[in-house]
Amino acid sequence: MAKNGAGLQDNAILKLMNLSVHCVFMAMLLCTAMLCGCSKVYMPPAQVEGVHPDYGERLHVLTKQYVALDDHVTLVDDVQQSDRKLLLQLVRDTVGVVVVFEMRKAKDNSLIWAYRHIAYDPKDFIPIVSRVSKEKIR
Repeated sequence: MAKNGAGLQDNAILKLMNLSVHCVFMAMLLCTAMLCGCSKVYMPPAQVEGVHPDYGERLHVLTKQYVALDDHVTLVDDVQQSDRKLLLQLVRDTVGVVVVFEMRKAKDNSLIWAYRHIAYDPKDFIPIVSRVSKEKIR
């Protein structure tokens, strides 16, 4: 009889441990989902003014590559699926090309942030895109 009572007590302890492990796992899963709440970003082709379109394409591809490295951002192909829009623009200036990045809300197109930098040479795109992707796009 005592042996049967001890077996029931062990069974109850195992069920309690199983329940607690299950609760801890669910809590970890919930926290991970909250932390990894990746924002969905739509990025249309770059707009160019007074600049050859190839430079706009280069900036677009380069930005996509850098954004793809970020675990907090997912690029989507349709603006309807996105939370935000990343707009790229190249504008000819007297001394170089102004590179403009704008992050806007997809729903109402309101501005979240904007970043502008002058590129004196096409090689300047890499450090500009690197800085923006690390500091702004999240």
